[in-house]
Amino acid sequence: MENANLIALISAIISALSLLITIIFNIINQFKIIKDNEPQLAFSLKNFDGKLLLLIENKGFTKAKNIKVTINKIHNNGNCNLQEDFIFNIPFELAPSEKVQGMVAFLGESLSNHVFPFIDINVYYEKPHFIKKVKYDRQVFFTAATENKITVDTKLDFYNIDKNINNLHKSLLRLANYFDGCSLAPFDELNILSDQHFQQDLTNALNNQKNKTLYRQDSIKKRIIKK
Repeated sequence: MENANLIALISAIISALSLLITIIFNIINQFKIIKDNEPQLAFSLKNFDGKLLLLIENKGFTKAKNIKVTINKIHNNGNCNLQEDFIFNIPFELAPSEKVQGMVAFLGESLSNHVFPFIDINVYYEKPHFIKKVKYDRQVFFTAATENKITVDTKLDFYNIDKNINNLHKSLLRLANYFDGCSLAPFDELNILSDQHFQQDLTNALNNQKNKTLYRQDSIKKRIIKK
């Protein structure tokens, strides 16, 4: 009887331990999921039209509230000091995948001075889980390369540009042949200076004289002889 009670007690203890371990693992997994979903701020310093812009992006999966970014100092930027946008003077928030950017200074690049700036910043924001307030210091370095291509819908059909330019070239060539008295084709890339001109054509018309028109082969021969 005592052995049966002992076995039952041991089984109960093992079941309790198993349940406790399961609960602990579930808590750890939930904690890990919450940590993975927390807001994560990413920073990059870029040049746009001579201005240094600090880009801030929330790469996490929850909102970051009361964000405050304080720019303490800029390094290696020539004679250009900090000149911050108003966004760095007020708290703001970023939902997941949201971005915001603001100017921090003019780029101090010149013909005699090559720069590669970086800034010291203090970051503060609030997150929705556990220790709500996050505060840290870091440096953000200048990113010279362009990462993303910007596309703009201009409503223009660029596939017909070559055709339209070719038609315009043919029209201008027909007009030039008319005034110059030549008969060149669009594929004849010859810089032919005509001996005739519009004033002479008008004079010949008034004097009832016939204008001489050079055929294509004659125009090309004349150009070759001049060379």
